[in-house]
Amino acid sequence: MWGERPAAIPLISQYRGLPRQVYLLLLCRIVTSMGMFVFPFLTLFLSGRLHFSDAEIGRYLLLAALTIVPGALLGGKLADRFRRKYVYITMVVISDIFYILAGFYCERLWVVWPILGGYAFLNMGNPILAAMMMDLTQPENRQESFSLIYLGYNLGFAVGPMLAGLMFENYTRWLFFGQASMTLCAALLIGLLIRDATPGEEERKRVAADKSRAREQAQQGSLLRQLARSPLVAAFALLASAYAFSYSQINYILPLQMADLFGISRGARYFGVVWSLNGLCVFLFAPLAVLVFKRFPPLFNMAVTGLMYCLGFGLYAALHEIGMMYGLVALWSAGEVVAATNSGVFIANHSPISHRARFQSLYDVIQGLGRSFGPLVMGSYLTGHEINSAWLVLGGICGAAAAAFFIMNRLVLARERKSQGLPAAFGPEDRANALVLSKTH
Repeated sequence: MWGERPAAIPLISQYRGLPRQVYLLLLCRIVTSMGMFVFPFLTLFLSGRLHFSDAEIGRYLLLAALTIVPGALLGGKLADRFRRKYVYITMVVISDIFYILAGFYCERLWVVWPILGGYAFLNMGNPILAAMMMDLTQPENRQESFSLIYLGYNLGFAVGPMLAGLMFENYTRWLFFGQASMTLCAALLIGLLIRDATPGEEERKRVAADKSRAREQAQQGSLLRQLARSPLVAAFALLASAYAFSYSQINYILPLQMADLFGISRGARYFGVVWSLNGLCVFLFAPLAVLVFKRFPPLFNMAVTGLMYCLGFGLYAALHEIGMMYGLVALWSAGEVVAATNSGVFIANHSPISHRARFQSLYDVIQGLGRSFGPLVMGSYLTGHEINSAWLVLGGICGAAAAAFFIMNRLVLARERKSQGLPAAFGPEDRANALVLSKTH
């Protein structure tokens, strides 16, 4: 009996021994995610409170998501030039001012503009936080560190949307006030607890001396010039945008489907439960996913994500009983966990130390464009098609992206083997060794 207990220990022990600052950042991310009240309910707010049509909602969500382009690029540039945490705190304070204004005027049509403003400045902070994580970690502990932060984010998210779902019907303005309060608290915690680790000359020299971190060495030149030197990063981001395009429909098509099936009041409550289940599933799956998938290369793992999305989204076309719809949350949440932990590690391991925030911002932009055009494209699609067929299309997109990731992984693996003087093709007898060769790709 006593011999069976240590079997579960690796799920916990893999998170021990990380930098102290990572644990502090975990606390800040939990607080931030608990306050994410507005965007998960934006579709229902626009349809149920402002009475926007499906097409109008799609156009507005496109405009909201497009704010990530100037927001992330500007935030990344500022974070690579100035102290990261002070830039982040400034962005959060400005965002909170917009959300407080939206709370006071949430019944006016023009409230859509302060919502856009708040979302734009919040987007500026995302690449800054990711760059801070890169600064605080090393390649050998990044998988566990990124996983832990993502786990904490979703732990808070398991609580936040459920509270927002209870407030939506009678206390709508508190969606905005509550988000402003929580994100401000998180920013203050970062200001007080987190050490600013923006790389200086000494850190750049340390990375330059480490041959195993050649891709992270400081570089001169613009973001576009560095991107031209890293076509693998661009291809990775473009394929991942297909997942973002499909995932965005959880906030667009799924609430519309639930409102059609169960009515707007019950649909709002059920949709709040969806996000709470998502947060709970991520909390439960993240440790196991890291333990299982860290032995495989990120590109292979991203292919696995696509298969999970393909089934998780596609089956919404056939399963309309609320219990079964809740069950599918576990499937696409598992894919989300694998994608989140591997995409961050991939970008971190391929970003020059001098361009970390900008590389992350570029990835965020491409992801944001996928999320941006998701509601618009599928909104237009829904004008002539049923919601069920839309889910089938999304499943097909994810399946195709999964195949592309798998092919990319094979090509990178073959190139790596060739550089080491090994045959490009390999058989089952050396498959495990081949996977180890491509772990950083």
